[in-house]
Amino acid sequence: MKTQIQTTLKSLLAATVAIVALSQPVTVSAKGGAGGSKSGGVKVVESRVTGYATVVDYDHSVIYVGASYYGSGQLVVTADTSISMDNVSCSFEDLALGDWVEARYVRVLDASTGLYINVATKLSATSFVSP
Repeated sequence: MKTQIQTTLKSLLAATVAIVALSQPVTVSAKGGAGGSKSGGVKVVESRVTGYATVVDYDHSVIYVGASYYGSGQLVVTADTSISMDNVSCSFEDLALGDWVEARYVRVLDASTGLYINVATKLSATSFVSP
């Protein structure tokens, strides 16, 4: 009985620690790569998605990348996002519907909603060319 109570208390303590950790805001800067830090910092894991831009929402700084080999998804574009069009630096407003986009992103906990969002760290686009 004593062992069962100890196990239950340890489980509750672990769950409480996890909830507190998830409720803390997370700031991530992974521009230029996702290498680990030699100073003991947190290693940032970047994911990637490649496909056509199916939605470009300039008002909310969001781009949707359509289905492709690496999946699909909604990415939030920030001031720290590195953006290029045809290998030339550009702004988010230069991207258009139908552009081929190779994107890198990190998952970040949005403190205001409590949900994870995909924040783009790098967008490399190729302009749409009509056949």
